[in-house]
Amino acid sequence: MVASLHFFGAGIYKAINSQQGSMIYLSDLPTGALAHVSSFLAAPSRALFAVAINSRDSSSAIVGNQWDALDFGEIEKELAAKISDDDIRAVLLSIDAINNLRSLWLTNCINITGVGLDPLRGSTIIQDIDLSLVGVHESCRLDPEPPISCAEVIPILDSIIERGEDCSLEHLQFPNEWRRERNTVSDFHAFLTRYNDYLNSRADVCLKCSCNLPGGGRMLQMDGRYQYGTQKFACYDCMKQYCDDCRVDEIWGFCGKCERSYCAQCQTVKYCHCCENVYCVDCIDFKQCSQCDDDEHACLDCILADRVGWGGCRNNCCADKIWCNYCVDYRDAVSWCENCNESYCRDCCNSDVYAVEFCGNCEESLCGQCRVKKCKEGSHCERRWGIHCERSCEQLSFPVLLKDREKMQAQINELQTQINELENERREQSNEINELKRKVKDLTGELEVV
Repeated sequence: MVASLHFFGAGIYKAINSQQGSMIYLSDLPTGALAHVSSFLAAPSRALFAVAINSRDSSSAIVGNQWDALDFGEIEKELAAKISDDDIRAVLLSIDAINNLRSLWLTNCINITGVGLDPLRGSTIIQDIDLSLVGVHESCRLDPEPPISCAEVIPILDSIIERGEDCSLEHLQFPNEWRRERNTVSDFHAFLTRYNDYLNSRADVCLKCSCNLPGGGRMLQMDGRYQYGTQKFACYDCMKQYCDDCRVDEIWGFCGKCERSYCAQCQTVKYCHCCENVYCVDCIDFKQCSQCDDDEHACLDCILADRVGWGGCRNNCCADKIWCNYCVDYRDAVSWCENCNESYCRDCCNSDVYAVEFCGNCEESLCGQCRVKKCKEGSHCERRWGIHCERSCEQLSFPVLLKDREKMQAQINELQTQINELENERREQSNEINELKRKVKDLTGELEVV
């Protein structure tokens, strides 16, 4: 990518002097003009532009000296994905990162191994490094796995924390690929132990209660499936810290999607009572189930609308209702017929004889029509486990048959009404015909007289 940027800097903006035939390169333009133009670029683009110019004076003017933070998420995702380790190294050198940079986010730099971070080796001012390669509120799982390497990065991180009291590092966000499986003999786990000792040696006080953080080797999550390798007490955004007693749901949450910890001042998190995960509201949308209590929420992954086979209640009565999987599985919000797979909502199951009901004898959930069909075919409702239920299939079928009879009688009555109406129309037409015949006869008599 650097080569292409050099081409851009040297040749894409060029002019030919028509009299002398000389070529003017972009790097030949006044430094002030280049610095002014670059001021409209995002910080990473400005640094890459300075690298492409490859002129000490111009590059310094373009880069400037305000480099507390560098986030590659500020440039286009496609461009960040093309950045190489050489590009990272060149950018860090051009901004004098070891003396200026406090926060670094390698967002979307999915094709680096990490060797390009070498200019940060031994930094005493870097405070926050995000190696996850994903943006804020994006899934931390990348496919295919990025090539970022523990072997390349860990020695650089070791050189930072080895500075002891001079070190300013407060927070590291590691790639999900490194944290996915806990391996106590891996180089990564060994570094976590060293980093944990470093954090423990400089533990602060809780922001809320002002007590000392627990220390004792507990600053990092050294086990667990999802939180392994994450810092237990530090908020990802503000890096403020809270003790165990204060890290309750009201002021703290670990998101199961982006796998970052946030305090309530920086991010709102919600608990999904279905999958029992906590998510940032900016990571996953939540819905209010029509049957749940007001303080219960379900993430979109646990909403019935996404469930295979759910096409709504057969009676089309609940288009404006939402059900979570928990209410479907454990609170009978929706029931399916085991024979035809038609679904009915809870209200219909309580009021409609054709909806699904459960037979305690044969332990089958059938809709009314399928239950009647079963009984007419001679299938016996056998008792299971020697337990007799008063609401057997035959008894459950009786209201359906009565309803069928009522519907059939209503159809007969409707047909009889139509027959009566047709008979009345026939009589009226017959009277009209007789009247026409009478008039014709009268006219015929008049003509004979004439």
